[in-house]
Amino acid sequence: MKKFDAIELSVLWSRLISIVDEAGTTLQRTAFSSVTRESADFAVVLMNTSGESMAQSSVSVPSFLGVLPFLVKALIKDYYPLNTWNDGDVVITNDPWLCAGHKPDIGIVSPIFKNNQLIGFIGCIAHSPDIGGTLWGANAKDFYEEGLYIPPVKLYSSGIKNETIFTIIETNVRASFQTIGDILAQVAANDQGIRSLNCMMNENGLLEIDTLGRQIIDASEKAMRAAIKSAPNGTYKAAYRGDGDGRKEPVIFKCAITIKEDEIFVDYNGSSSAHSLAINAVMNYVFAYTAYPIKCVFSPEVPNNEGSFRPIHVYAPEGSVLNAKKPSPLGARNVTGNLLHGPIMKALSQAVPSKVQADCGAAVWVMVLSGKREDGSEFVEYLFLAGGYGGRKGLHGEPTLCYPTNVANVPIEVFENDAPVLVMEKSLIKGSGGLGKFKGGEGQRFIYKNISKSPIQISNVSEKINNQAYGLFGGKPGRKGYLFIRMANGKKKITPPKGHDKLMPGEALVMELPGGGGYGKIV
Repeated sequence: MKKFDAIELSVLWSRLISIVDEAGTTLQRTAFSSVTRESADFAVVLMNTSGESMAQSSVSVPSFLGVLPFLVKALIKDYYPLNTWNDGDVVITNDPWLCAGHKPDIGIVSPIFKNNQLIGFIGCIAHSPDIGGTLWGANAKDFYEEGLYIPPVKLYSSGIKNETIFTIIETNVRASFQTIGDILAQVAANDQGIRSLNCMMNENGLLEIDTLGRQIIDASEKAMRAAIKSAPNGTYKAAYRGDGDGRKEPVIFKCAITIKEDEIFVDYNGSSSAHSLAINAVMNYVFAYTAYPIKCVFSPEVPNNEGSFRPIHVYAPEGSVLNAKKPSPLGARNVTGNLLHGPIMKALSQAVPSKVQADCGAAVWVMVLSGKREDGSEFVEYLFLAGGYGGRKGLHGEPTLCYPTNVANVPIEVFENDAPVLVMEKSLIKGSGGLGKFKGGEGQRFIYKNISKSPIQISNVSEKINNQAYGLFGGKPGRKGYLFIRMANGKKKITPPKGHDKLMPGEALVMELPGGGGYGKIV
């Protein structure tokens, strides 16, 4: 039970991050879908025997912060006690309340053994290209319409593949070779992480990682608490309006942030109740997108692990859009999570004005296309698009930069190769960012056309069609977004801001994404 000095701790900590990064690279390079391969919608996390996170991959979306530890702790407590795990086991689940908030996010967890002793866990979460049910998006009316539910179950037992589970998944999803291929890529990522960790442990004479993990977690917690303590005590409130369905049912987020010495308490009491559309979020997801902007403000340089988030406490009333219960639909909960930085930054602007940023042209827009190619094969293709970044002290907002999520865009060449479409335009919308001493980033115009002979099923998930990204301290708001279908005859056709539609042959989808808010008055 060695105690590591500062230099040893720093070196080994960096080594652990490189291990999960290597596992993430394995996942990205072996995945079949563009949502994982190109957009990097995944995370890999190394955990100790208690399920506490020690290191998380650098390429990782904020929605997965703290999620895998939450999952592993639940698995140990309610499904697979520590003494029931065997070398070669792999557990799979997409339970939204245990995993990442909606069914397409599949969690894969593997135990790590050394000398026949369980020493920790490694897990990864990735957004599956399809999980059955109605096409992914905000259109489902309840939890059951949203596809296949996989309770925590062993995908492999002592290295033996569970063929029944694979068959069930394969027969319930579109373009099944993509979904199954991605699951196998997740398993491969965990295996790579285990191999690399064992090499590191052998090189350094380590027999367990709990001791190292305890020091890493304590160091992160100490740094986070010190950063919070530098802010003034008090309760800071903010309200924020989201589009909701973009038509008749908006949402309101209310938050009260209390800074008390070295801890932060976030209370979402007063926020909207569960929504009729599938934009509801669960608590583990809400925690992730609450903790992330807080960490960005107070301690951005410390790598993510359990200690970084111990001083952050989040509450949302049960049955609200931020703490939905079954059978509320959850599919497009990313919109809700992506908007939470808005009220958080607005509230914290009252406490630490120089550390916050104006509102961004978020949430990231997601478009899903599904159909058949000329050869009869199925395709499911994801497209992520970003609006403008908010201005902040000393810096203008960047154009078309995702925040708070950091999923990557799919290259046009890949998009056109994977689906029967032709991209007509991808350009910046001049003047769409809010004016200010530090102006907001510009949004983008993206247009693609259906060049096949068959309709393409599309799922739109957009935001800030009805609202604008706010400015701070005299900065102006950014431009709203705009979404419509341009028919073959050139006329415009309304398409749901959040919902399903068909893009007929010769029709084009036109997306104009919102700009970010400005920061500070123009002098």
